[in-house]
Amino acid sequence: MARFANLAAPFLQQLTAGHAAAAVACSVLSGLRQYSHLALNNVRPGVVGGPGNRSSVSGGVATVFGATGFVGKYVVNELARRGTQVVVPYRSLEEKAMTLKQMGDLGQIVLLKGWHLNDDDMTRQAISRSNIVVNLIGSTLETRNFSFDDVHAAWPARLAAMAKETPKVERLLHFSDVGAAADHASARMRSKAVGDAAVRETFPDATIFKPAPIIGDEDDLLNNLLFQVKFNASVWMVDDGVQRFQPHHVTDVARAAAASLESHEAKGKDYCLGGPETITMRDYVSLIQECLHILEDTTMYVPAALAKAAYAPGDMLRRKLPPMPGRNYMYSGDYIDEISRDKVVPEGSLGYADLGILPMKVTEGFPIEAIRYQRTGGYSFGDSKALAKSLPASVKRYFGMQVPQ
Repeated sequence: MARFANLAAPFLQQLTAGHAAAAVACSVLSGLRQYSHLALNNVRPGVVGGPGNRSSVSGGVATVFGATGFVGKYVVNELARRGTQVVVPYRSLEEKAMTLKQMGDLGQIVLLKGWHLNDDDMTRQAISRSNIVVNLIGSTLETRNFSFDDVHAAWPARLAAMAKETPKVERLLHFSDVGAAADHASARMRSKAVGDAAVRETFPDATIFKPAPIIGDEDDLLNNLLFQVKFNASVWMVDDGVQRFQPHHVTDVARAAAASLESHEAKGKDYCLGGPETITMRDYVSLIQECLHILEDTTMYVPAALAKAAYAPGDMLRRKLPPMPGRNYMYSGDYIDEISRDKVVPEGSLGYADLGILPMKVTEGFPIEAIRYQRTGGYSFGDSKALAKSLPASVKRYFGMQVPQ
């Protein structure tokens, strides 16, 4: 099967050019033997082996920080699919990390419970036997325990220093944001820029990924917008929703991380990742409403200054109180600052194409299935008012609804 995949992959890539779903299928086939192509120099002879795919040993050992998060789960799955052993330090509930064990063969996913961002001793232990280190730690909100600088600036700097002093560590993958800039109005984007600079200075061979907003079943952007569109009386559209961004699917991000490990050329490079479409926030909310079959547009156009003033009390409470349920990062002043600039891939920067990946659209196909399943009344229905009109008279009487004569 693996030999067939290697022979058929070039033909399939030409055949499926421009078709995202087929391109993903082609990637799955070609990935069967990718474990033997990791660009690592310190793999012991005789270690690499196996039939291909998960039941193999690639010789790579990757410590993934942030593996229980949204993007982290997909990166762990993509690495394990190539026969890479993955070490997962985590501080969440054990039940949240248990699902990662199923992504690799027996003994290939190693969980390290009790890790903490400020526990440098355990961090050194977690990377001591790894030749790959992946940093996916990030936060969309500041809390009383961790500021943006703690998470995005100080932590990456310490991790890069620890990785540099660990002899076995050969590759460092660091995830940032395409909007990161030292002069950004958003404290979150400024802190990410500081972290990127520290990683590059301390570990020059690090591969830094700067993705645009990422879409997936467990993401923050799509799910928060879904909640607002379905349950809020109105959806606030800050400054007319003109901010442009290039959304892309989380599976493509995970494939990009794995692909960068297959070539020494990716060392010391920055990759700005974005989807094939550039849309506005107004366009994306309209897409959600259309997919939900909601006929009434409940968006309300709000100036940025008014939105920041409305969110200021919540920002203050979050910095003083324990984490509360319903933490929507869009209801924060820093998010308003963050969307003051577009999140698009800069012209001339490295991206998906340089890693041999064709990203799929997120406005059609299976990336929007998560929206369709949130339709009121089920997958085949949608707008509650339209659904009520189509109910038989007997059903309306049973529920006490008004029946036209």
